[in-house]
Amino acid sequence: MRRVYIQTYGCQMNEYDTAQMLQILALKGFEKVQSAEAADLILINSCSVREKSEVKALSILGRYAQLKQKDPQKVIGFGGCVGQTEGAKLVKKYPFLDFSFGTNNYRDLPEMLKPFEDRFGNEDETEILLPSSKPEAKSQAFITITNGCDKFCSYCIVPFTRGREVSRSPEEIIREAAALVQKGVREIMLLGQNVNSYWGKNKFGSFTSLFQLLQLFQDESEKSLKGLVRLRYTTSHPRDFDEDLARAHRDLPILCEYLHLPFQSGSDQVLRKMRRFYTADTYLKKMEMVKKYRPDIALSTDVIVGFPGESRKDFEDTLKVMREVEFDNVYAFNYSPRPYTRSADWEDDVSLEEKSDRIQELITLQRATSLKKYQEDIGQTVEIMLEGPSKNNSLYWTGRTRKNRVVHIPTQNDFQMGQLFEAEILEATNSWQRGVLKMPPVRALA
Repeated sequence: MRRVYIQTYGCQMNEYDTAQMLQILALKGFEKVQSAEAADLILINSCSVREKSEVKALSILGRYAQLKQKDPQKVIGFGGCVGQTEGAKLVKKYPFLDFSFGTNNYRDLPEMLKPFEDRFGNEDETEILLPSSKPEAKSQAFITITNGCDKFCSYCIVPFTRGREVSRSPEEIIREAAALVQKGVREIMLLGQNVNSYWGKNKFGSFTSLFQLLQLFQDESEKSLKGLVRLRYTTSHPRDFDEDLARAHRDLPILCEYLHLPFQSGSDQVLRKMRRFYTADTYLKKMEMVKKYRPDIALSTDVIVGFPGESRKDFEDTLKVMREVEFDNVYAFNYSPRPYTRSADWEDDVSLEEKSDRIQELITLQRATSLKKYQEDIGQTVEIMLEGPSKNNSLYWTGRTRKNRVVHIPTQNDFQMGQLFEAEILEATNSWQRGVLKMPPVRALA
């Protein structure tokens, strides 16, 4: 069997792409291995949305160069977002790289690998089985429903690495979901750079909105998707989040009471420079709308700190939005200029020291809010889906609530990934909860 190792950086979209690559390569006789040393083919699936991810992807090249020096037969390919924009330059700069590929042509990997066939040896003649779409957690899976973005926010490289928005047909998405459910998947996350701009054309030529697609999942949960019990979607854009989607969190039982909706900044002048095309007030009104339909919804968001021209008052406006909404979690990033974007030409005039001070202040505020939100569940009974043994304590297993909160519970010998249980929450920090299964008896919900 040929052996492949894929080093993945970045977001859930990249994780999904890696899973698709493994499926494609499985058809050519490749088996996933856990280390680059053990692989015949090494692929880097890079991300350039955040500077840190890009730096990590480039820094690992030194290690792979050493592996190639020890074993010249290894084939190394550089792909993903950085591969899309800089791949040809990288291959020219680093002679040990054999080829590059981007986010939109990884499905052509079999063709790209043809010049290196003599390095891999013969394919096994035994039947090749496709791996699951997310082998690491078979009870959960991602499905990309739309790729690319048309928004062209001034700081974002996605339109240049992923291209313009393209939506898959609802029939194709449901078929993929049904195949996953047959393999034991119980929770699906629908993915897109701007997932709520989904507008897929069905077999009759009519367009389907994200709201209608969610309704279709609900309808099929008793038919072709029987066994699917949870549905989520990410990442959304406030411009495209409407009342239909807000109401879906109330009316569709399969849809979890959790929403990730990035606001990026609470300052209107910064939002204008970002080309977000909404104001802090319109964002807050959408938060009020979704809470009206689903008062218990858990919310998370993204924030960029230190955008060019961000004043102290602008930053305080961001903190004001955070205090008003009370997010479960906030994913905050220091601004860093990305190539090809509009803001890359602007002066990065907020010092690194000031960015660091501001993000620490933001994190301190959010930790207090997260602790408050997580502690609200103490004494309450929640539904958890088991994800596997705790990574830090062998006496516990980890589950996740419909609100996307991590819960640790004492392990039992018959635990399996994907099982649903009722648990009482006993303790909470700002990032996880501890609970016990409801007794007596321990009752699996499904």
